[in-house]
Amino acid sequence: MFRTTLFPKELAGHFFGVGSLGEPDPEIPVDYVKKLKIPYTYSITALREEDMIRQFAVLVDGFEEDGDFTLDVDIHTYREMVSDDDPLLLDEKHGHSLYLMMNGTKYPFFKSQQTAPATMCFSIRDSGGKQHITQKMFHFFVRLMSRSANGQLEHLHGFCDTLILCQDDPGLGYVVEMINQGQVPGLTLKELFQKTDSIYPESVIPAYHYCDDWRLLDFEGWFPLWESKPKLAHIDVVRYPPEVNQAQAEKMNEFMKQGGGLALGALPNVDDSYSKSILETLEINLNQSFQLLKESGVDLDLVERNTMVSTQCGLSSASPELSRNIHDESSKFQEIFLQVLEASK
Repeated sequence: MFRTTLFPKELAGHFFGVGSLGEPDPEIPVDYVKKLKIPYTYSITALREEDMIRQFAVLVDGFEEDGDFTLDVDIHTYREMVSDDDPLLLDEKHGHSLYLMMNGTKYPFFKSQQTAPATMCFSIRDSGGKQHITQKMFHFFVRLMSRSANGQLEHLHGFCDTLILCQDDPGLGYVVEMINQGQVPGLTLKELFQKTDSIYPESVIPAYHYCDDWRLLDFEGWFPLWESKPKLAHIDVVRYPPEVNQAQAEKMNEFMKQGGGLALGALPNVDDSYSKSILETLEINLNQSFQLLKESGVDLDLVERNTMVSTQCGLSSASPELSRNIHDESSKFQEIFLQVLEASK
């Protein structure tokens, strides 16, 4: 069984790999990803089969893999999905790293990821072009991703002591907007977040990646990112600097006190955004982030205990050279993190 815990303090300042890489071959990253403090499963987005929607949608009977995310769900398919608890696992064609990384190595910590149900709903349409954003279909995709999470758990448990499972949710903002506009009858924001949290198996460290403006997840004083299940929240602090109001800062502090953590996306994920070295860029961006967090009222002692370092989003748009260099330099991230944090206090 996995060792279950909230955010482990020994991970503070280390690199949190997001998951998508712009490499041409899924075998290339194995060596440099395995060297990390937290190795992870990655997707090669150059491979059509490893698209973050397609690779999980193919687990559903009737998904049109050759088309553009087309799925017609009849009553038989729906009932089979929501009534069956059997784990589901990507095959090697749709998730090479799930197999390539499991070559006899035992990992103290390991990270895997999958797509969140809101993004699955938003991205997949029926053959008539209609999106599957309904209360009923959201429940369908919650069940799909729950069974996928259990499939990963079952597959990985013999290879690592502690598993971090991240749900990636780039489509969340669109779905939230549709709910607020009354376009999704019966589905509330609280149900959306609660059901998404229910996907995590009890024996993993939960993580969540929202790549849009995380500061705006404020619904009349309710901050679902900070007031839901404590987890490791990956946030982009390059495009969205962590300047928040007092209410959100207090919620972030409470979130960390309860065992939640932050993965600060402080490194750009495209080559053109680097005018300085990776380490210089990290130092500059962390310094800005820590100063803004401090000015906002976020407790830097909690940040020191509960925070990791990441890229803004995945590295699918980065050159292979940049991806490899970020991973190689990551052994120095914790030292820079601690130095900059101490100077910021």
